[in-house]
Amino acid sequence: MKFRNLIDLMDFFKTEMDCVKYFYNRRIKNNIPCHYCGCNDSYLPKNNTRIRCRNCKSQYSVRVGTIFQDSNVPLRKWFIAMYIYLSHKKGISSCQLAKNITVSQPTAWFMLHRLRHISKDFFHNEFDGITEVDEAYFGGKEGNKHTVNKFKSEKTAVIGLVNRDTKQVRAVAIPNADKENLLPKIGCNIKMGSTIVTDTYNVYKNLKNNYKHFTIKHSANEYVRLDSRVAFKIHTNIIEGYWGLVKRGIFGIYHWASKKHINNYLNEFSFRYNTKELADCERFDSFLLRVESKTLKYKNLIAGV
Repeated sequence: MKFRNLIDLMDFFKTEMDCVKYFYNRRIKNNIPCHYCGCNDSYLPKNNTRIRCRNCKSQYSVRVGTIFQDSNVPLRKWFIAMYIYLSHKKGISSCQLAKNITVSQPTAWFMLHRLRHISKDFFHNEFDGITEVDEAYFGGKEGNKHTVNKFKSEKTAVIGLVNRDTKQVRAVAIPNADKENLLPKIGCNIKMGSTIVTDTYNVYKNLKNNYKHFTIKHSANEYVRLDSRVAFKIHTNIIEGYWGLVKRGIFGIYHWASKKHINNYLNEFSFRYNTKELADCERFDSFLLRVESKTLKYKNLIAGV
């Protein structure tokens, strides 16, 4: 499948059946087994939206076992929403998506969270080579708070890692930016003995025990430094650029992200950043192959928010 824009996508998926057939063919090529018996002997009857298994004789929707399960929204609208979600660099609000595909705002919000839910499972390998590490904070500005809430700590600490060799980024929320929370996240994501570049935050001093550690002193207006001992430039500009992208998206598009959902938003921005070299159609296809997921309940999303 090749499409250059949203119009091409809508021309390709003209009907709901077009979406069902394409989704089924992509899942079968990816060797998705029968939902009930686990065999690979299933088929989609002509002009039918339900898969049939020759082995256990069961019938089930092509949506079963995916983020589309238990959704009354047509697949065609799901595909349009997915394309928009993947191609908008700074994201799209649920209010705007609701208008674009003609659904209610809560439905659009739920759809976007389902898409974010599966964005987290794309990259697993440890980082090697040169990795930039930095922490950031997300939360409301003091000037926007009611008087009784001013100066109360509501910001969420986040750690971000970007590998210069693979161009991949990872970001995750942490309880606070102390060594008990920062160092374990670095240790489980970056291979021992590789190179790490950070700012001069004192927590990072302990990295020298397991890594080749270089620092840049932002407080002295130092942003790029050359060192005769190494062949690369010492800076954290790439991870800082990523934080700028995330903050512009959250503050400009979403306006706010709760502590409960901040990781979901980070998954969204990280996935788009990590696949920025792909064409829109390639990113869409790659995402479609990974929509297998346990059902995400709406009541669980709104609980405690």
